[in-house]
Amino acid sequence: MEPTHTVTPASDGPAAHARRPAARTGRLVAAGIGAVAVLAAVGLGIASQLKSGGPAASTLTSASMITVTPRMPISSRELNALIARGPDFGPLADPKRRAACLSALGYSGSVQVLGAEQVQVDGKPAVVLVLPGDQPDVIVGVAVAAWCSSVDTGLIADTTVRRP
Repeated sequence: MEPTHTVTPASDGPAAHARRPAARTGRLVAAGIGAVAVLAAVGLGIASQLKSGGPAASTLTSASMITVTPRMPISSRELNALIARGPDFGPLADPKRRAACLSALGYSGSVQVLGAEQVQVDGKPAVVLVLPGDQPDVIVGVAVAAWCSSVDTGLIADTTVRRP
């Protein structure tokens, strides 16, 4: 019987199935450029952080954006005492102006003001109004600028306290 296959001697080079295709030069160049770009970006980032002078100093612009909740200019005891005496509305003596101010603050313009007193807050005229709270044993103190109106309340502070 005759063999169905013929065997030929091996050539001097590696077998055809073991050979790799030649490296694509374009891909290697692109990969190298990409690696260099990444390293350069990292280097620049580190260098800029090392050269920075630390945190930036606060400026008037950033300081003006800080909000501070002011305190009521009179104590809770003084607020309760205002109920016992006649109100001193000062510039808010006109009922229409006072109603407009109260409406702008979110209260009914017809709410009964239990007490009022003119005060100075940071050297500027203001009025403290004492209003009824949500419950019978609670009062609300509201300090507003003397120019309080429906356009600008000039709210300085507000607080809720218990009646004694």
